Amino acid sequence: MAVLAAPLRAEQTSRDRVAKYFEGWYSVCPGTQISVSPAPEMVVPGYETYKVERRCYAKNRNEASVTLVDRARDELFVGEVLFNLDRRNQPFTPASDLPVLRATLQSTYGLPVALRVGADTRGSLIPLVMTLRLAEGALPSLPGFVSQDGAALLVGQFHPFAVPPEQWRDAALGQSQGVRAGKGDYTVTAFIDFQCEKCRQREPQVRDFVTAHGGAMEIRFLPLVKVHNWAFAAAESAAALAGVSPALYARYEDAIFPRAATMTEAAARELAADVADAAGSREAFDSEIASGRARGRVARDVELALRLGLNSTPVFFYRGAFLTSDPNLAESFIQSKLGGGAHGPEPGSPR
Repeated sequence: MAVLAAPLRAEQTSRDRVAKYFEGWYSVCPGTQISVSPAPEMVVPGYETYKVERRCYAKNRNEASVTLVDRARDELFVGEVLFNLDRRNQPFTPASDLPVLRATLQSTYGLPVALRVGADTRGSLIPLVMTLRLAEGALPSLPGFVSQDGAALLVGQFHPFAVPPEQWRDAALGQSQGVRAGKGDYTVTAFIDFQCEKCRQREPQVRDFVTAHGGAMEIRFLPLVKVHNWAFAAAESAAALAGVSPALYARYEDAIFPRAATMTEAAARELAADVADAAGSREAFDSEIASGRARGRVARDVELALRLGLNSTPVFFYRGAFLTSDPNLAESFIQSKLGGGAHGPEPGSPR
């Protein structure tokens, strides 16, 4: 028994640490409970594998993940893990296996995917670089790995246990700027899709709450092109207007949301041009489009959203906490953190 005690304690410690990490990684939901169990069917040499499940009061927020723990580096994997039992004990061969993996990813994302083997190996995992094609010149990428037998496909990255997920997300959001029209004592970031009905409802509601409570809203673009046919055109147009002036972006948002029911790709672009014309900024707007800066800004935001694990809109972040579009959830959470009228961020918070 003494011989087994140390390995059992080590496994329990890993499970506890995984549970604590994912409690912060998953979206905020009252009554959250995390369970972690071994995933012995998925064998990746050098890594511990676990299944993570979250249950909370909102049934539509129950979810499950698979993670790998790298005890040597004190890190865990966060992202999507696909495992094919039939592939075990067959060596991964890029020439024949990459096309199969590419087809799987294209089916998942509903977009053309480029896939190649990366440069730096990580133990028994072979690095991959995945690039999505949103549109010509809009190519967000995401890291991943494949096991040496090709059975496990990972899309995402390893995170250090030592950095809380809220802190990690806040740092990721701070690496670039979104669209912010106004100043505040704190920032709430919203990822939106102009063709998303909930975005039309919830983003203005949360923005009004934030500005009324001393904060500022920052907008990021996440067009869900797999299901929305004019979302990318609207995002690129909005990004071009924002590149000229955040005020022009705000006018575009105010104009496009009420017209969403009858909007098309051409109409979304024409509406943006009209906003620029009315402000005497058509030349600057056209330059943002022609230069590719607006398209690049959308691709950057989508790449960031992928790193944050997002697949729907709207999504809000406050001090790194992941807030969904559920009615009043973002407002209640933000209010609870602001407390007795204190509008500023907590000491040491970067945002």
